[in-house]
Amino acid sequence: MKHLIILTLFLAAFSACNNDQKAVDALLKETETIHDEAMKDMAEMNRVARGIKEFMISATMTPEQSAVYTETLTQIGQAENDMMTWMKDFKAPEATAPAKEAMDYLSKQKELIQKNHADIKAATEAGKKLLGK
Repeated sequence: MKHLIILTLFLAAFSACNNDQKAVDALLKETETIHDEAMKDMAEMNRVARGIKEFMISATMTPEQSAVYTETLTQIGQAENDMMTWMKDFKAPEATAPAKEAMDYLSKQKELIQKNHADIKAATEAGKKLLGK
């Protein structure tokens, strides 16, 4: 009877650990998916930036008109820099890391990459608007 109780407790603990790891893996996958989508959108953002630069070279604008384009290029540059920083700093948690620490870290990283993705989309849309697209 004593062995049955010990075995039951062991199986319960193992099951909890397995569920924790599944949650960590799911959050990691969500975070990586957001990153991948943001990278695709960043490619479009960079095409828009090139279009703005080409337009600025050939257009005759007042400093006030030019400032709007420059500001959008600054937003695009900041979004790209934020992505590069996120990629440089992101480290997938080790499988041996405590689940709570891994979940906390991944939640923060997911939040950061979601914000970056939103910034990329906003900068792209601002640029498209300037270019009349």
